[in-house]
Amino acid sequence: MTAYLYQLTATAAQVCLPVPVAAAAPDGFLDLLDHWQTLIGATTGGLLGVAGAWIVAVSARSRERRIAASMVLPDLVQLVAAGMSIETALDKIEKIDALDEVQQAGARAFHAMRKLEEWRPRLFALHTSAIGQLSDIDARLYSHLFQCQIVHHTFEEGMDARRASHEALMSVNFDATDPNAYRGSPPPTRPDSRLYADWRLCVEHATLANYFLDRLVFSRWPQWCQRLRMAVRPNDLDQRSAALLSSGTLPAVPPVTNPAPVAPA
Repeated sequence: MTAYLYQLTATAAQVCLPVPVAAAAPDGFLDLLDHWQTLIGATTGGLLGVAGAWIVAVSARSRERRIAASMVLPDLVQLVAAGMSIETALDKIEKIDALDEVQQAGARAFHAMRKLEEWRPRLFALHTSAIGQLSDIDARLYSHLFQCQIVHHTFEEGMDARRASHEALMSVNFDATDPNAYRGSPPPTRPDSRLYADWRLCVEHATLANYFLDRLVFSRWPQWCQRLRMAVRPNDLDQRSAALLSSGTLPAVPPVTNPAPVAPA
């Protein structure tokens, strides 16, 4: 019986078709595949590492910019608010019909200097290296910040000289009969009209720098969206910035400042 089953099984095995066997891989194919797999994995890991480091660097740089902008912003807001307050107070002063335009402008500058002598904002961050950290955001922003810093420094020097000249003048005892009475008087300082022009120029640079900080640093929209809007549809502040940076001077008519200082979002 056992021999019969063996014979039957052997006969069935000979009748059935053989099962095809898969072709063997070429020599070295598995080694080549392993090599390229390792290379691709290392390259992918390196690229992911570079991308992660770039994201961290961009985030850190953005955070530094926002910190620097937050330091400079209060100084700009103070200048803008003080400029608005001074202009509002000067507009309330009644004009004297007997004076011509030049004399009216001189009287306006004199009253402005008196008010600025009583109170004006004291700036700190604008005269530090904080503005240097904002230099690579936009050329217009840095130009306004730098010009605001320079003009404000010149204005403060002029105001200090004006105060010193006034104090020295008040301390001199003039004698009308003495021909040498005026010899010890202090030298003339910069005229009030020039100091007032420096003040207005400083406020205008602060207003425009405040605008660009709000749009390019504190805005929720990406910078490229704001730049595209500024290029395609420039508003009044964009046009004022272009005119000021191209000419370096203010127009004859004082521009109207923003109704409210811009605050970070």
